[in-house]
Order: sequence, then C-alpha cells, then structure tokens
Amino acid sequence: MTWADVKEFMTNFRTDNLMQQLETWNVGELSQNPWFLGGFAAVVLITYFLGMRAISAFIVGIGGFALALSWTVAKGTGTEGIASGGIWVIVGGGTVIVGLFIYLLFIKSE
Repeated sequence: MTWADVKEFMTNFRTDNLMQQLETWNVGELSQNPWFLGGFAAVVLITYFLGMRAISAFIVGIGGFALALSWTVAKGTGTEGIASGGIWVIVGGGTVIVGLFIYLLFIKSE
C-alpha cells in the first residue's frame, strides 16, 4: 500500500463526502421512524431487565449517537444547521448520551 493509496482512501472521510453518504442513507429520518425507535427501546429494555447492563449501556450509546446524528442531519449542516440549532442538538445530545452511558455502565452497577 503506497502513500497515494492511503491518501485516496482518506478522501472518503471528507466532511462533504460523509454528509452526502448520510443523506443517501436517509439518516435524518431515523428519529421519525417508529420501527427504529420501537426496536431500539425494546432491545434496550430486554437487555436491561435480563441483567446484561454492559450490553444495554453499549446499545444506549450506539443508538443514542444514531439518534443525535439523525436529528443533526435533519436540522441541516453548515451555516443553516447552526442557525436552526443543529450544533446544539449534537453537543447536547452527545453530552446526555455519554452521561447515560457512564451512568449505566459504571455508576449503576449492582
């Protein structure tokens, strides 16, 4: 693998390419999809009540990040996202998700 191959691979991670791919996957509609929300809640509750707290915390972290990303993409990116509050959604949502993850994984251990 040469440096040119690495450089070409890294162009996939440019912000414009990532946002285009997220819009292609319709990530902005996840927060409104009842099947995703219901499935996410069901999996979290099942794993939590079965005593698999670490797995439940991991699922809350991944699913919460997906929801925060979905709300941010739906609000918009760039300057229109800042004006409509997209930056506050990702920052505030990320803080809540990380706090919940830490609480479930480390603090609420029985």
